Amino acid sequence: MASRQALVVFGSIVLLASCSHGTTTSSPTPATSTPAATTPAAPMTAEAAAIAAGLPPAIARRFIARDSLAKLRAVYVQRVMQQIAGRENEPAEHVFKNVQVLKGVTAAQLVRIMDSSYARSMSWNCTNCHRFAPQGDFANDTSADKKRARFMQQMTNEINTVTLPKLYPKDTPKVSCMTCHRGYNEPPNDQYMIPERGQPGGEPFPRPRPPAGAKPPSR
Repeated sequence: MASRQALVVFGSIVLLASCSHGTTTSSPTPATSTPAATTPAAPMTAEAAAIAAGLPPAIARRFIARDSLAKLRAVYVQRVMQQIAGRENEPAEHVFKNVQVLKGVTAAQLVRIMDSSYARSMSWNCTNCHRFAPQGDFANDTSADKKRARFMQQMTNEINTVTLPKLYPKDTPKVSCMTCHRGYNEPPNDQYMIPERGQPGGEPFPRPRPPAGAKPPSR
């Protein structure tokens, strides 16, 4: 009887061992194959990126890729800074010709204002106002946009020195070109300023109206 039980146990062990061995050997071995070549995705256009960022399509169509303009301006900035080397801290009107509004700032400050304030706030290149910049003539006044920029700077100065101090005698804030333009030639409308309904910072979706005859929830 004992030998019969030992024979049954031995047979069970052999059966389990054979099943386990069969399971491990029957599992498929992953094939080492070269991954299929994938075509790189086309770069997203400026308009598509603007829409993905949440801008309305009407505004996104006017969206300009600003990196290229910054690189173009950097060429002019570097050229001008090399020309005024050693005179960066002198008054701008003593270094440059035809400075009418931005008097009192240094020559280096004037260059930075033109690049980081004027051009950046409207996504412009230097040649938008200085049409003869490629020839090195920045003093020419044939551009109507240059005359308009002077007027806008005078307006900004009046807001910062007269209007805002009346409203905020202490800790008076300052406005700049970017305050209104936000990277566009013309200041964008309220569709850009206010996010879409339901988006962070935008108006919430209206609450659904209860069905007719429904009782108000008890509190």
